[in-house]
Amino acid sequence: MESDATRQRAKRKKLRVTFPDGRIFCYANVTDTFISVLCEIGPERFHDINLELCHRPLLAQEIYPRYKDWMKPVCDGWYVNTQSDTGQKYMQLRAINDSLNLGLTVEVGYDFETTKKTDKVRGSKSKEKLLVKFPDGEYIANQSSTDTFLECLWKLGIEDIRRKGVEWGGCPLITAYKTSDRQVQVDTDRWATIPNSTKDKARTIRLLALHFRLNLEITVL
Repeated sequence: MESDATRQRAKRKKLRVTFPDGRIFCYANVTDTFISVLCEIGPERFHDINLELCHRPLLAQEIYPRYKDWMKPVCDGWYVNTQSDTGQKYMQLRAINDSLNLGLTVEVGYDFETTKKTDKVRGSKSKEKLLVKFPDGEYIANQSSTDTFLECLWKLGIEDIRRKGVEWGGCPLITAYKTSDRQVQVDTDRWATIPNSTKDKARTIRLLALHFRLNLEITVL
């Protein structure tokens, strides 16, 4: 029987993607590599990617309620379903490369040299972040203010928000069907309006705090 002294933690596979110009994307976290490569490919090509995961498009401009824990932001309002293992992400990138004729070299292995992930996104400026502290001590602070806003909605309860009739911009914050391009699907037959700016998102959360009689600490960073 193998002893604790000799037992070693199994190495995790990594993805490494090399672009034709020599740029290499390889982070310790496979999902970070996956998303960074998609961002570098650019949202103007996303409509040409016809891959599906869980019978839904891999890339979408909405968050699938059933897979909200795996829907991660890419760029420019696009999200990707990351409910897949390293091997699947490798195959997805290979398929994207082949269909778009990108000339990428996509590899999977154990001993790749990794680089530190930064928050820089292709073609974007530094964006404000949103930090929300709930009375139970939980902090919500995601990479984008939109993700923080949506997570706050889910924590407060989509149906509870709808029943209270909370409005933003003179319209219900939660509707039973999509009424504008500013909305994303947050549950079955439920759509939420996303305020444009981080400050407007903070104002809306403060409004929700009043409706729910909660003492939320809301900070724009």
